[in-house]
Amino acid sequence: MAAQQQRLDAVAQNIANAETQGYARRTVEMVTAPNGGVRAVARAAPIPGNDGGVDLATEMVDMTGAKLAFEANVAVMEAGLDMWDMLMSALEPRDRDERWR
Repeated sequence: MAAQQQRLDAVAQNIANAETQGYARRTVEMVTAPNGGVRAVARAAPIPGNDGGVDLATEMVDMTGAKLAFEANVAVMEAGLDMWDMLMSALEPRDRDERWR
């Protein structure tokens, strides 16, 4: 979810600087982390021949993609919490940890 927030921040920065001469469009890429998993890396990506470097249609597509990915992450977390609740309700009260009472 933090990575999608970074993507949205990059889109907002790009839109804010759409008319700035020489501005290099920001992108956020997911790269493999050294210890496994992925992490978000922000980069400047100038577009040759485009003074502003920002296409508003592209930014809208990126913003929509980040929104959908964020919502998908929320759905996964909610499903995990629902499964946890079901597990805790299936256990006898004596088997539950004190934190879950």
